[in-house]
Amino acid sequence: REQLIAALVKKRTAFARAHQIVVTLLEPHIEAEAFIKMLAEIGPQNYADVIDERHINKLCGYPLCSVPVENVPTKKYQICGIKNKVYDLTERKKFCSGECFKASEYIKAQIPTSPLWLRDKEQKPDLKLLTIEK
Repeated sequence: REQLIAALVKKRTAFARAHQIVVTLLEPHIEAEAFIKMLAEIGPQNYADVIDERHINKLCGYPLCSVPVENVPTKKYQICGIKNKVYDLTERKKFCSGECFKASEYIKAQIPTSPLWLRDKEQKPDLKLLTIEK
């Protein structure tokens, strides 16, 4: 019974910490080193929440970029005649540039998918950032 209670407390603490990190990542100016440390303590859904919330606040969805996103295109799809492909722009519209979108997708692919409360037993992931040229 005590183990169960301890596990529930640990789970609740991990979720509270992840929520705190999501709120922190909504701020405009985030340092790269702090960002990498925070990413180890959140899950993919938390990162998706950060992107969505930053978009709602009219900021670029990539937490290391503080450029406001103002002129959002209204079209939903982009047709590429050269590649004969149709691209869905729903996610891309949340970013100020293609570089930020690419960097965010690169980070999203590296975020661990294991439960937040079990991460203390795992080795910390070695997250890498994609360099953006602005």
